[in-house]
Amino acid sequence: MANPVKSADEPLAWKRRKDFRPQEILAAARQLIEEEGTKATSMAKIAKLAGVSEATVYKYYESKQELVNQVLVDWATPFVERLTGELRHITDLRSQLTLIAARFMRSIEETPRFHRVFYQELRWEDYRGTALHRLNHVFAHTVVEAVQQARNEGKIRPDVDPVMIRDMMFGGLEHVAMRTSFIGRPLDIDAEARRYVDVLLSGVLAEPGEPRGPSETARLSALIDRMEAALAANPAS
Repeated sequence: MANPVKSADEPLAWKRRKDFRPQEILAAARQLIEEEGTKATSMAKIAKLAGVSEATVYKYYESKQELVNQVLVDWATPFVERLTGELRHITDLRSQLTLIAARFMRSIEETPRFHRVFYQELRWEDYRGTALHRLNHVFAHTVVEAVQQARNEGKIRPDVDPVMIRDMMFGGLEHVAMRTSFIGRPLDIDAEARRYVDVLLSGVLAEPGEPRGPSETARLSALIDRMEAALAANPAS
């Protein structure tokens, strides 16, 4: 009996299937992470969902952590690229920070599981120096760059530390998310972003005739006083 003639497209179809395996594995990993988190997600589960052997998964990704990091990179890259692109067209500090805050909170609302993975489940000893670390640095540095520019232009007090403002901003917004988006509570993101930035900037904007060069303790005390006064005038709903 003669051997059946193979279609000329069969090798190409097999090659296309092979070429797409990394993407199929990533898609399966993303789905499982979104549904179950990283702890419940195993390489065996990923392989089963992707329709490949576990050995094939390890062929492309040496460890589960490497695969999780790549999933997070693919998730975060479009967000960071869009934000940095938008910020190039904005020069006002208040508008810059409001945009960053709104985009950050909306991302949490849309993909809360990934934010939980990043802030609560990521193995930080394997994080520094990775593509994910570099990407997060670009995102977090948007606040630092905006504050530095405003300080250079004399729009905020010269003693303001841009890194401290970054930490205050993202730390506070994460707490907002914990009592809203993470538990399914509705949130007017645009209004909350504006309110939060208003409170934050009330402690750092330059004022005519304000004394310059206070001591470190005096600077911190002044910042706390300003924040407390602003929060009292704008109580949380």
